[in-house]
Amino acid sequence: MSRENISSEELKCIIDESVEKAFKKYGKKGLSIKLLLIGVFLIIGLIVCIFFIQKRNTSEKVQPVENHDLTLENNGILGFTAADFEEAILGETTRQKLLIVEEQEAYVNTTITDTGLFNLGFFNREQALTIHGTGQYTIDLTQITPENIQLNEETYELTIQIPHAVLHNTSFDPGKTEIGDTKNGWLAFGDIELNQEQHKQFETEAVQKLQEKLNEKERFEEADRFAKLSAYETYQPVVKSVSPAYKVVIVFQERVP
Repeated sequence: MSRENISSEELKCIIDESVEKAFKKYGKKGLSIKLLLIGVFLIIGLIVCIFFIQKRNTSEKVQPVENHDLTLENNGILGFTAADFEEAILGETTRQKLLIVEEQEAYVNTTITDTGLFNLGFFNREQALTIHGTGQYTIDLTQITPENIQLNEETYELTIQIPHAVLHNTSFDPGKTEIGDTKNGWLAFGDIELNQEQHKQFETEAVQKLQEKLNEKERFEEADRFAKLSAYETYQPVVKSVSPAYKVVIVFQERVP
């Protein structure tokens, strides 16, 4: 039987048999010899176990990732270059193009005015309103190029530079409009009623007012926080499919003046 085929149970039996033989031969007076034998066999067992462990580790083969060239260094670490990740990352960029990172609700207080007869003030009617809408913020993944992908082989980090979030779409929700008090001139009576053209113009102005609110600095700062999170959740699985050893770090590209 070779050393490579000795199991832990067989090794234990060999030790027990040797100890039993020594005890029968020397009796109680040979107790010190028995302890010596136990120590010797334990050392032998430890050496054999270490041999098996080293043999198993050296026999394990590293399976390359499909469609990627890997370099096995002397220390057993897989070597990658940024180019190994670029195809997967840019492929995801082509697939999604625009990544929706957040939708923010907004409201604006405004008024509408009916000028009345001859555009005279005492015929005017003014209605207070609170309009509501939603802004959709996105990042344009097509702006990510190979120059925006950097690999750190020492820290196993892949840094991706993404553009800042932008306000992509603003929608006005007329169903949530809150109607306030009406101020009438002293010769103005009744409620304000808009015709089709006036209603269309009001909706256009409502969207413009909501855009002004959604373009505030604090809104973009919040959207950028969600942009980094969304980009990480998008690209980390892509990078992991190439190499589980690397993690994604998301930073922003410099703003164009």
